[in-house]
Amino acid sequence: MPYFLLTLFVLIIDQLLKVVVVSKLNVFENVWIIKNIFSITLVYNYGAAFGILQSQTLLLIILSLAVILFVWINRKKLAGYPTLFQIGLALALGGAFGNLVDRIRLGYVIDFLDFQVWPVFNLADIAIVAGVGLVIIGLYSDKSETWKKFNEEPAKAAGLSVGKEDLK
Repeated sequence: MPYFLLTLFVLIIDQLLKVVVVSKLNVFENVWIIKNIFSITLVYNYGAAFGILQSQTLLLIILSLAVILFVWINRKKLAGYPTLFQIGLALALGGAFGNLVDRIRLGYVIDFLDFQVWPVFNLADIAIVAGVGLVIIGLYSDKSETWKKFNEEPAKAAGLSVGKEDLK
């Protein structure tokens, strides 16, 4: 996967930021960056995004490992996908690895970015959301055989594909 370095970069920066925040703040302590809009607030998240799957650490570890393993097994096939898709996948994997390291090492994820209007999150979460967005944009903007193949394979596997030859 040519974008491995991006995945590694996201993982390293995410973990470094978490180390800094944990060394400077106590749990639930915050430092205002923009008063009443944005603060750095240390929170330990025992679930997934938006607080779902609370205390399901083992399940979240297994799901993360399954996604990472799927991408690793299919890495050669995915290398032929559009550039935006690959960048998005690299970002999402970096984020997944960042949160996975926390879950395995600590049993929870360190969150610290607090915009007051939604749950506290971290750089790994940003990378996952941005990455998934780029994967979708990359697929929809690609008018090549890759996009056609991406759409046809699941339908063929399910026996749902109907081509011109089937309509005769």
